[in-house]
Amino acid sequence: MEKIKLELYTDYLICNNGFATATGLSAMMEGGISHDQMTRFLASKAFTSKDLWSQVKATVRQIER
Repeated sequence: MEKIKLELYTDYLICNNGFATATGLSAMMEGGISHDQMTRFLASKAFTSKDLWSQVKATVRQIER
């Protein structure tokens, strides 16, 4: 489930044109994941830019082509 949350959040960051918030993600998912669930997940680890890059690298490379 944690991997799904990370993938969901990185997809949200890619497609969001404004401020990215856990509340915004919850609204986009029509309550499928709560603001509190995402906030707890993001606070559970000190995520780095390396973590984000490992999630989005394939998508970025595909777009570059």
